[in-house]
Amino acid sequence: MHKNKTFKLFLKLVLVLISYGYIYYKIKVSPFDFSQFPQLQWLLVGIVLLLMPINWLLESIKWRFLIKDIEQITLSKAIKGVLVGLTSGLATPNRVGEYLGRSVVLNKSNRVKGTLATILGSLSQVLVTLLFGTVAWMFIYEDLRFDNQSYYRPLIMVGLIVLVFFYILVFYNLQWIRDLAKWMGFNQRYIDEIKYLNRFKSNQLSYILFLSFFRYVVFASQYVLIMHSFGLYINLVDSIAAIGIIYLLILIIPHFTISELGIRSSVGVLIFQFYTNQIEIVAMSAALLWFVNIALPSLIGSFLILFGAFSPKKRLDQV
Repeated sequence: MHKNKTFKLFLKLVLVLISYGYIYYKIKVSPFDFSQFPQLQWLLVGIVLLLMPINWLLESIKWRFLIKDIEQITLSKAIKGVLVGLTSGLATPNRVGEYLGRSVVLNKSNRVKGTLATILGSLSQVLVTLLFGTVAWMFIYEDLRFDNQSYYRPLIMVGLIVLVFFYILVFYNLQWIRDLAKWMGFNQRYIDEIKYLNRFKSNQLSYILFLSFFRYVVFASQYVLIMHSFGLYINLVDSIAAIGIIYLLILIIPHFTISELGIRSSVGVLIFQFYTNQIEIVAMSAALLWFVNIALPSLIGSFLILFGAFSPKKRLDQV
């Protein structure tokens, strides 16, 4: 028993140290140099900071709704689960630890279903990102002149539309996932766990999409506000459309956690170069947005991991 406790403490420390090391490394290599921008509008930066808890509150409300038939938890406990998952994601490839990290606030018997619910929530966010990205491509694909060829642009648009319709069909027909698992020869136990997804009605799935939509609006607004805080003003419609393409590319491009910030900055520069030559501001904006939305809440999540906010010995009404 004592060895088990020691191992769990060691695992927590390793997880937190990896997360801290990753954040420290990213801050060191990121283009943060506020001395270049003496006229930085700190009021707008403050608004961006205030939007961060709204962003994760919406995600917590969504996750709590997804697991309500598995286990009834308070909103505060859902927030803790989301933050712990975020920290766990930083310490794992492709942030897969985020799915497992959230489930630690649930009873052991509910963790597989809790992980499935988390994946469903991510699927809803992917669908919203695809929808916005596809609409954005329709608006500004003529502006994105990477070369002299133009024949592929309509093909990309058609491909995106097909992909969106495919995701919508899967999202509203979750029984297909169970059928696929059965066809692939999954263990019956896991097929029975996946069957849980069939409980969600169309109106419930639409509500999940609604929350994902508002999350998207929040972090897209943060992007615009951060650029404005540095004095970079681009037509609002063009900005929103460009951000839609940026998030779409970040979604599509395969990457490891350690390269995430670099990819966010690079993709931002790649798209906004068609609207401004102040690419250093674009890179700074992407880096600062990552720090606000990922690094800061991950630091909070690390404290929750260290001090056992999700200890199974704590009763729900004590958390």
